[in-house]
Formats: sequence, C-alpha cells, structure tokens
Amino acid sequence: MTKNEFLTKLAVELKKNNVADIDDIINEYEQHFAFKMADGFSEEEIAAKLGKPSVLAAQFVESTEKDKKSSGKKIPTVIGLCFADFFAGSFFLLLMAWEVIMAAFSLSSAVISICLFGQLSPESLIPTMPYLSAVILGISFAALSILTAVGCIYFAALIRQLMRSYGRFHYNALAAASDRAVLPSLSMSPRLPAKMNRRLRKVALFTLVQFSAFMVLGIIVSMILSGSLEFWHAWGWFGYNPIN
Repeated sequence: MTKNEFLTKLAVELKKNNVADIDDIINEYEQHFAFKMADGFSEEEIAAKLGKPSVLAAQFVESTEKDKKSSGKKIPTVIGLCFADFFAGSFFLLLMAWEVIMAAFSLSSAVISICLFGQLSPESLIPTMPYLSAVILGISFAALSILTAVGCIYFAALIRQLMRSYGRFHYNALAAASDRAVLPSLSMSPRLPAKMNRRLRKVALFTLVQFSAFMVLGIIVSMILSGSLEFWHAWGWFGYNPIN
C-alpha cells in the first residue's frame, strides 16, 4: 500500500467513525511517512508497519469512549511528566544558550575577517601584521564564520526536532494513561529539505577545507615574512620585543 492509499483509507475510516481532528491525525501520519522515507524505508514498508487503517481508526474511536473512565490513571502520569518537563525544559534552555554562543562565535569570526581585510584594529584588539598575512588569515576566518553559521542552522534544526519529539512523547504518555490511541513517535534527528541539506553539506565541506588550508598557509607565510617560527614574538603581539 502506498502512502496516498494508506492516508486516503485512514481518512475514510476516521470520517466513517466520526473521529474528531481528522486533519491533524492525517497530518501526523503524513509526517511520519516523510521521516521514515528520509531514513530509507519504502512507502509499502512504512504502511505495513503501521497496520491496517481501519484498525488505527478504531483505536481513535475507542479512545473517545474510554477517556471518561480513565481520569484516575492520569494522576501518576501527570506527576511524572511534571518532573520530566522540568528537566527537559532545563536541557532545552542549555541547548538554546549554546546556539546563541555558536551564533556569536560566527559573527565574531566575520568581524575579525573584516578587520583583517581592512587592516582595522578597534581598541587594538587585532594584532599588527603584514597585509599578506592579514588577507590570508582573513579568508580563513571568513570560512570559519560561514562554517559555524551552517552549524547553527543544523543545531537549530536539531533543537526544533528534539522539542517536537519530546512533545510527541508527552502527548503519547497522556494518551496511554487515558486509554486513548497514541500517534507515531517522532525521530530525534534533525530534518531539513533534501535540496537544502545537500547544499549545506557542500558549503560545510568547502568552508572546512578552506579554513584549514588558509589557516595553515597564513601561519607559514607569517613565519616566512617574520623570519621566525614564533612570528607572534617577532611582531611583538604580546609585548615581547626580540633581541636583534
């Protein structure tokens, strides 16, 4: 059974049984198909694992009838979820804080690159060096800025997917405690459009190679221009004046 056939039959069965929120249910199963297909499963394999649409629809019907009788079972589940929500919320806050740090690092690398290209040194934060070294190192820091920005995009997608996955776990835990039908679990892996994902990978690989190559080249050129392996001392970056 293909995805469209499965979703069509499920929608028909849900309507036949007067189940509420049909569009939301269909949308959840459609996303489940998309995620599993991205992992390499065929539509037929996914549909077979989910089971018959008529059986799934019947579960949602039964859940409506049982919900009134199962309120007492919810209390331990709600208490447990409250503790889980506290720790999960703290974890998500830490992840968001790291995302901010990564974004700040990317922006800082871009600013350093601009300063090196323009021979700028606000508050004397950028050490003096020959322009050739500055340009080569500037290219390296520009690549590092883009590489980190790509990392921010992936990490933001990861945070979003983790939050959606936890939200689904939260919903299914309450549904199970209420004897209601549960929805398919969500993967924790970040999901991006295939075309965008390929482009980001290419950019990440290119900028990683560019950063590494130009950083090494910049160090070698700086050694040659300064005539010393410790070029930072030769140029007095840390207040050290070499004895000639």
